[in-house]
Amino acid sequence: MEYQLKIDCSDGGAVKVFSSSSPFMPVRVGDLIDAATWGQPDSGSKFLVLKVEHSISEKPKLGIDPSGRIVHRVLIHTERVPATAQMSA
Repeated sequence: MEYQLKIDCSDGGAVKVFSSSSPFMPVRVGDLIDAATWGQPDSGSKFLVLKVEHSISEKPKLGIDPSGRIVHRVLIHTERVPATAQMSA
């Protein structure tokens, strides 16, 4: 199985896409995602999770694929918040 995590921002498309051979930690509405270590223009930004969507699909059969044929995609819709924002208790 292959796992993909795609983070989109309400102010303009994809922010970051991650792929892994093991599942990601659960993400919930209201979570803050800190982009400080991403090393790209969004570094230092934080993103508030507004919506989480899951998609499970099969990849087309194209030879041997060590990750398997199933892909679990998680699409996270966010909005940018000040870098000083903190998650509420």
